[in-house]
Amino acid sequence: MATERVWQATRLPMTVRGRRWVLLGGAALELLAVYALVRLTGGAPNPLVHLAYLGIACGALGGGLWGGLLAGLAAGLLLGPLMPDSTAASVSIVGQWGWAIRLAAYLGAGGVVGWASDHTQRSWRAAHQAALAARTTELRQASEARLAETLEAAAEGILVFDGSLRLVRCNAAAEALLGQARAALLGLTPDQLADALGLAARPELALIRARIESAIAAGTLPPAREVELAGPGGTRRVLEVRVRPLRAATPDEGLVLTLHEVSAAHALAARRAAELADLQAVAEATAGATSAAAAAEILLAEFARTTPLVAAAIYLFDAASTQRLAVWTAPGSDALPPLMPPEAASALRGLAAQGVQRVPLDRLPAPPSGPAQLAARGARAHLVVPLGANGILVGVLLGATRLAPGPLAPDEVAHLRASGALAAGIVRRALADEEAAQQRERRRIEAVLADPELLVPHFQPIVDLAARRVAGYEALARFRAEPVRAPDRWFAEAGAVGLGAELQALAVRRACAVAQAARLPAGTFLSLNISPRHLADPAVAAALEHAAFERLVIEVTEEEAVADYGALRAAVAPYLARGARLAVDDVGAGYASMRHVTELRPDYVKLDALLVRDLGDDSARRALLDALVGFAGAIGAVPIAEGVETPADLALLARTRGPLLVQGYAIARPGPAWPAVAPGLVGTPATRRSRALSVPTGPSVSPCPDGPGPAHTLSGQAPSA
Repeated sequence: MATERVWQATRLPMTVRGRRWVLLGGAALELLAVYALVRLTGGAPNPLVHLAYLGIACGALGGGLWGGLLAGLAAGLLLGPLMPDSTAASVSIVGQWGWAIRLAAYLGAGGVVGWASDHTQRSWRAAHQAALAARTTELRQASEARLAETLEAAAEGILVFDGSLRLVRCNAAAEALLGQARAALLGLTPDQLADALGLAARPELALIRARIESAIAAGTLPPAREVELAGPGGTRRVLEVRVRPLRAATPDEGLVLTLHEVSAAHALAARRAAELADLQAVAEATAGATSAAAAAEILLAEFARTTPLVAAAIYLFDAASTQRLAVWTAPGSDALPPLMPPEAASALRGLAAQGVQRVPLDRLPAPPSGPAQLAARGARAHLVVPLGANGILVGVLLGATRLAPGPLAPDEVAHLRASGALAAGIVRRALADEEAAQQRERRRIEAVLADPELLVPHFQPIVDLAARRVAGYEALARFRAEPVRAPDRWFAEAGAVGLGAELQALAVRRACAVAQAARLPAGTFLSLNISPRHLADPAVAAALEHAAFERLVIEVTEEEAVADYGALRAAVAPYLARGARLAVDDVGAGYASMRHVTELRPDYVKLDALLVRDLGDDSARRALLDALVGFAGAIGAVPIAEGVETPADLALLARTRGPLLVQGYAIARPGPAWPAVAPGLVGTPATRRSRALSVPTGPSVSPCPDGPGPAHTLSGQAPSA
């Protein structure tokens, strides 16, 4: 500080460019003034002339060596010729060389003073620069000391990276938060730091400079990120990381990372907010679900993604019942028993009314092995999440959770209640969409029921290969209503909206009406497809009330599983008692059809089209076909091969031993009553007679002689070919 004050007091004008020119100008003016005075006085006394040395000194001080020489030269040239000799002897040395001597004296004086000025200023400048450098170093060290003290005193962790993205500073708070000694961290890049901390998500800390530059160019800064680190004893801690450039304009000179430990509650709130946002996104995704059940399955899968569940289900409540809408089980696990049997409906409704809770597995009635099976898969409690909003309880999400039973924290209750309200909205919207779709479907079916002409019966011949004659006709339904689609879709839709029996009854009446009007050919039967669940329905029974059952074959379809064969036998018994015969469809397609055969003991066994079609050289299928034909004969039934598409298949079937009826495009396509069969299939009967033709052979008798009469379900199935 003292050196700097001395320098400030003694610095020469030449250190400032303007002052330098002032001195040089002053020197020039002084020399000109002396010159003018000497000329005016006609010679000048030595004291006056020697004032020129003052001008030379000013020039030397202002311009240094060269300024002094120029000032001396100017003084010698201007004043030398005007100075009188100092002695009368003109021959003296001074008299002869006085002007030259004075010129040399002036030049010498200017040079010496200028050199001395330059030397002095260089010395002073060096001293000033040394003092300034020392001061700068002192200030920098003091600043760094204050910065280090500030960093160490900061509650937040601070990491400073230089321009090459190497860690150069790390305070004690960062050392504690990261759980690493700073000596092991200094010099690391963000990538290396992420590796050292064992971060699975490297991009959380490996912040590339280009990303920061683009954010700064856009006038923004990178948002804070959360990083989860492993703590001592297996604990986890969440750090909020903010990144800023060392200077506001550019990150080229380095980056500063501040680390702030986020509280567990804050992290949990953020995570739950994200879960609700994901659930909301799922709500948007379920808008295109095919049904409410499909939407509920998507919802359960998303809920299970954030909750430790073994299995889960959604149940809906209405005024009188509880219905399961959808179920979810952990991937890779075997089927589990129902979480709630029907008898537990009232208990579940009561639990849901009490709000969100986690109860023991045995709190709800269940199958005897239910809780044990759930426990074996890791479940410890039932999670009950009511589905409701605005005070309206529409259902419950019931999950077998891996968490222990017990009270829930208030924030967890609030989160699950919000999830339940959002889920209720999803379910209610899906149900509303499904109900609207069902209303549209119901109106389509009701339109057909209101205008029977929209359902047109077609018939496909069934030929006895041995007798070379038409044994019967299968009634099939065709629809003239929109949309244009396969008949089975119409019947499935009717069943879905609760009008399945009504549509099958209409098909029965329409088939019987055509058979009566067109007079079913003598010696043939009419085969009607009827779903097992509709056989005892009053609408179907009414349609068959006046049928001539001795010419009817009731064909039981395999569209659904039969839970009670005793009830099915009871439903078909009245028709069999009145002379109808029974056929089982799609035999060979699966276990259900074979059980139909063994339980019902039908008169006809219809072999599935996939078994018959394109037999060719498939010896395995031919062997199975022969076995089924033999099996039918053994139980007293006649086999009917459906789906005979080509003459080659027909030729192979013709070589089958035992009675066999055939049906398919190779015989005739379905059409109005009564389609002609392919040439050569009927004619002179063979020597053997098939028991399949043991039907009345008198005059053409309709199986539906009176009234609206019977008539098949025009099954809604595709043609048998």
